[in-house]
Amino acid sequence: MPREESEIPRIPANPYRESALPTCKCGTNRTHRAATPERQYTFIGTLYALWGGTSVPSVVEFRCVHCGVIFDACSDTATRRAFII
Repeated sequence: MPREESEIPRIPANPYRESALPTCKCGTNRTHRAATPERQYTFIGTLYALWGGTSVPSVVEFRCVHCGVIFDACSDTATRRAFII
């Protein structure tokens, strides 16, 4: 006897695939290829980079390539260090 659809046990959604990251209106989050990181530096950081040093950005903003909206901005140390040029 076939089971009804309500009796079939549902597998819960993978919490690692469901992202809690901010998204833009078209669904892009900062881990997608369509998200472009834009780095902002302090004046001292810019001078340091001009002198040949590697400076850490003060803020990293993420812009969607499709809709052009900045949907996330991170200023924590780990994220800023991940986006050093």
